[in-house]
Amino acid sequence: MSDTGTGTTGSTGPGPAGSGGSGGSRDSGTSGASRASGRPESTVPTVSGPAASRAVGAGRGSWLRRLIVGPTSSPLETGLARINERLGLHTGYRPEVVRANAARIRVEATERMSRNIYYAPDMDGQAEPGEVVWIWAPSDGLDKPPRERAMLVVGRDRHAILGLLISPNPQHDGEEAWLDIGAGEWDSSGRQCWVRLDRVLEVSELGIRRQGALFPQRRFERIANRLRSTYHWG
Repeated sequence: MSDTGTGTTGSTGPGPAGSGGSGGSRDSGTSGASRASGRPESTVPTVSGPAASRAVGAGRGSWLRRLIVGPTSSPLETGLARINERLGLHTGYRPEVVRANAARIRVEATERMSRNIYYAPDMDGQAEPGEVVWIWAPSDGLDKPPRERAMLVVGRDRHAILGLLISPNPQHDGEEAWLDIGAGEWDSSGRQCWVRLDRVLEVSELGIRRQGALFPQRRFERIANRLRSTYHWG
């Protein structure tokens, strides 16, 4: 394969059969397109002037883009891919595992975290008591992956959220440390759920997911009364 004379004007070599035109004359648009059609795909068509510079630049940019990120990646996808590579977030990684490893959950006995409790959800501001949020928490077994769990907000401590874990596990029915709260927005399957009273979870506000889920006030007051009577909350 020979690319002699590609991208120049006034080349002296004869063109492919049927291309026409003089070897020593400046190519017209039609004859240039004809010669380009007879050359291998890897060559750049013979176009003179500013159009030639744009065509060559676009060809090189397209070739580099295909080499690095593939033929269908957009500039945004390319940037995200580079960021993910630097952070170690490769395609084979599970996003929930990454988020769970980044989240820090502190578990304390409810009595040690006693404070005044009130119902004051605020969807336009910070997460406040009476709102249900979601956190990435470890599963019951070491061999099981972390999963997203619902949590009822019952207080705040600076930039940390204090909450009670919500579970749909029917084994908690009748257990003293768990209170039946029924079904609600905290479980997308509409299952009956329970909230754990003897342990408080402390999570950074940056480690929660909010979706505007409110806990019914009357059910919240039931929980608050149990915290006051059993765990010395105010």
